[in-house]
Amino acid sequence: MRRFAAWLTLLVAAPVAISAQASTAEALHQAQDLYERLEIERAVPLLRQVVSPGWAFEVTQDQRVQAYTYLGASLALLGARDSAVLYFRSAIERDAFTDLDARQFTPAQITLFQQARRLTFAVAARPVAPARLDPRTERATFTVVTTHSASLRVTLRPIADPNATILWNAVNDGLREVSWNGLLADGHVAPPGRYELGLVARSALLGRTDSARVYFTVAHETPPLEDTLRALGPDDLLPERVQPGGGRADLVKGFAVAAGALVLSDAATNGELGRSGGGLAVAVAGTAGIVGVTALLSSRHERALPANIAENARRRAARAAANADVARRNAPKLAETVLLLSPAAGVGP
Repeated sequence: MRRFAAWLTLLVAAPVAISAQASTAEALHQAQDLYERLEIERAVPLLRQVVSPGWAFEVTQDQRVQAYTYLGASLALLGARDSAVLYFRSAIERDAFTDLDARQFTPAQITLFQQARRLTFAVAARPVAPARLDPRTERATFTVVTTHSASLRVTLRPIADPNATILWNAVNDGLREVSWNGLLADGHVAPPGRYELGLVARSALLGRTDSARVYFTVAHETPPLEDTLRALGPDDLLPERVQPGGGRADLVKGFAVAAGALVLSDAATNGELGRSGGGLAVAVAGTAGIVGVTALLSSRHERALPANIAENARRRAARAAANADVARRNAPKLAETVLLLSPAAGVGP
């Protein structure tokens, strides 16, 4: 009866105390202070008000998880075990990394919290922390978690590449650090770009599946490299074939010569030349016409220029050899490439 009266007094007084709060952060601070002073029955209404839909202030995800966690811990101390597990589950569902520090919470509270973890399945990964990774000697680590025993597969892939590198594929229970050497599945250093760290897990207790993804970017830090020479263009090469087009001029010239011969034949016909002069003109005209037609027909087919082809091949080979030398000189510098990892904004590609 006394406890009921105390609870009734608290419920009446709680709105007055809560309304005086300037923000969610201050309300949580007061609730935690009451909890640490073991004024549990005063802390509970304040915490419940913070997580209620009618709370007037903005509540972040972390603040809501904190409120649910302290509600569970408070109710565990009051002996309300089922309610404590319920609030612990609410905290875990919102943040799979939620845990209780054995230095701050009692064994009874931790036992109920572990029960909540067994009843709730989730997988998560922390945002990728900024890091500088030398693939020759160092490893980057990604922090992942499953709320209880589960088969866990952790993969890494560039956003534009469906082929993933497997970082972990085994049973996991709780927190785990997964390492990465900076190489992709093909054995090459990860190129610059946006990457996805993907997690898929299946609960060994509940048979449920959950997944999570976080994104990060990779940049390269490399010593200055020597640039390769550009590819040879049309202006750098000799023409390798004779283009058609001159035959028509030859044809016109041939017919012009033929016509001229015939005109001259008529003008020059006299008693001295007689018919023999006309016959000669006709022969000249015919020959000129044949030459013109032959030139036209031959010009319709391209002709290769072997000397130019050989010279172009020599130039291309020289350019390729020069670029190969540049690549050989750059190779030791590329081996010194360091990866710069940083978290990526957003929740998708």
